[in-house]
Amino acid sequence: MKKLYFLLPLSLLIFFITPTVQSQEGDVYVSIGAGASIPLSDYANTDFSDEASGFAMVGGNFNINFGYRFNEYFSASGLLSGCVNRYDYIELQNWLTQEFAEDLPDTRWVVESKNWGIGGLMAGVTGTLPLVSNSLFFEARLLGGFMYAYSPAIYVTGKETDEEDKVINIEQASASSWVLDAGAGFRYNRTRKQYFILFADYMHSNPTFNNVRTNTNMGVARDESFSQQISNINISIGIGYIVN
Repeated sequence: MKKLYFLLPLSLLIFFITPTVQSQEGDVYVSIGAGASIPLSDYANTDFSDEASGFAMVGGNFNINFGYRFNEYFSASGLLSGCVNRYDYIELQNWLTQEFAEDLPDTRWVVESKNWGIGGLMAGVTGTLPLVSNSLFFEARLLGGFMYAYSPAIYVTGKETDEEDKVINIEQASASSWVLDAGAGFRYNRTRKQYFILFADYMHSNPTFNNVRTNTNMGVARDESFSQQISNINISIGIGYIVN
């Protein structure tokens, strides 16, 4: 009887302090997110004399994440991701002004450009660590796949009084490549079927753009090829649903 008096309060205490875990096995999920796309390394470099420089600025990203949860800890997942980064034409204007300060001191450089664009489809795995039972989770994912990118068209005009404009036009080009994505973030379950996400993803690829046309009145028009390392940190917030 004394044992019963001891075990009854202990059982009630364990019942109240032990969280009730809802099984996530077999969940099919999909989420939509958007946020900032932050260029890194060569992609953000602004030295026009360095072919690796991408002159990319902070832009935006949009993604759709979907998958199947094997259990509370592991999922097979896919990611459809797109990014747009502005081309830093102001930095190119400044570079041209400094580079030709001695040879063309009276020339005023005007640069117009389009944006970098990236779209990719990836697949991989996601690991989940529960932080607060049934509501808050830390997640990390590793994915790989293919991406399609287009480089910005760049229009450079050098203006000087009583002189013909100096023109350099670099046409837009496109390329496909492999892409890797490593991300981590938090998932908060608002209800059994709805959740919110906050994620940061590192994305890296290295497409080669072939036969990129450069037209100019300062020399001979030519076709060139170049590779561009594209590295981004994509920060996104969004909403998701369990669809089954």
